[in-house]
Amino acid sequence: MKDIAQRFTAAYLVATALAAFVLFIVTPLTHDGSPEYPIWKILNYFMAVAILIMLVVGCCRKCCLNRGGAQPTTLDHVAASIAFYGAVALAMLFFWEWFWTLNPDSETGDAVTSHVIYFPLVDTLFTILGLATGKYLWTCVGGRSQ
Repeated sequence: MKDIAQRFTAAYLVATALAAFVLFIVTPLTHDGSPEYPIWKILNYFMAVAILIMLVVGCCRKCCLNRGGAQPTTLDHVAASIAFYGAVALAMLFFWEWFWTLNPDSETGDAVTSHVIYFPLVDTLFTILGLATGKYLWTCVGGRSQ
């Protein structure tokens, strides 16, 4: 049962990351110029859940490195650190930007246009970390770490 949940979580992360990737690429081609981005508003909820999953997986991955009989390599430590701290940075940027968009009346001055600057960075980082974390979860089913 644990394997099925882990595969489902991995598939969720990969699907959400691919959706963000595709939408990021096509938004300039399909957006009508209005201040609203209705598809992104929906996808942001799925991204928020995925980011929380990435944080948990990254934390568990870092904490579990020294457990078990095998000695982790330096590459294992580096990969776990990049995944965890990348997820922390992503969570900070994403939730800061997303909470601004949920309360648009609180925006003044340059904050109104900051989303155009920060959301591309968030979407790019989200896609990379989502795919990497999804791959990690998928390949570690049954306790087989790679």
